[in-house]
Amino acid sequence: MSAAATVTRSRSRVASRRVLVVVDDACTAPEVCATVRTHADGRPIDALVLAPAHGTAATQWYVHEDAARADATHRLRTCLACLTHDGIRVTGDLGDPDPIQAIADALYTFPADEILLVTAPQRPSRWLRPNVIDRARQAFRRPITHVVMPAAPERRAS
Repeated sequence: MSAAATVTRSRSRVASRRVLVVVDDACTAPEVCATVRTHADGRPIDALVLAPAHGTAATQWYVHEDAARADATHRLRTCLACLTHDGIRVTGDLGDPDPIQAIADALYTFPADEILLVTAPQRPSRWLRPNVIDRARQAFRRPITHVVMPAAPERRAS
């Protein structure tokens, strides 16, 4: 086998960087895509976007559970569209209302190299009060990055 063939074959075997993106907000900003790309270390990226349904005591009622799933589906679709548009290989899934359990479930089938937790800037994130970021850092032996979505520009009345 020639040296050129060996180099080509070894390049094709470069492992992709597996990134689990867990969204508490619809990630439509280009900055989120750029953040995902910076965690690739120059390698191809395989990303799994996980949108946990926001659970509350009220989700025991079907109407509230349906609304939580609809919100999670919206967050998932917008993030998938943003990352796909940026050329990132991505799949997605809805997750357990408990973000820690959702991450554990996802890692069972998608052994990520890193976890990105995306939260909202405009309203307090549902994850900051129950300390989800710190709990995730304690529970999972992977690098975890907290990404705060940039604030959307305010619209002025004409």
